[in-house]
Amino acid sequence: MENNEIDAGHPDESDLLDAQTKSGIPLIRAGRARLRLALPHYRDKIPSTHRLAFQSLCRVYEVTALMVDELRKEVPCRGELLSEYEDLCRSIEADAVAMLEGETSDRWF
Repeated sequence: MENNEIDAGHPDESDLLDAQTKSGIPLIRAGRARLRLALPHYRDKIPSTHRLAFQSLCRVYEVTALMVDELRKEVPCRGELLSEYEDLCRSIEADAVAMLEGETSDRWF
């Protein structure tokens, strides 16, 4: 089966991302809330972390998590794309933990 047959009837990935970033929800606050749920050991530290890099990470995490939510609703499921976004969420969570533990990276400004 070709890719365009698999994606038939599904919105394009870029359209989904665009919709998530323009959803009107406060992305940083929502991302913080999701991270608090995903990282219970850091639940108390997340609200008091205000570095610009961490706020950016929260925004990206929320958009990525919203994409996961949307992709999980699709029938038929685009499993490979869903898996990529789930992996991206785990990677962002790992970056959040590293930031919260005071580590540094060239990826964070």
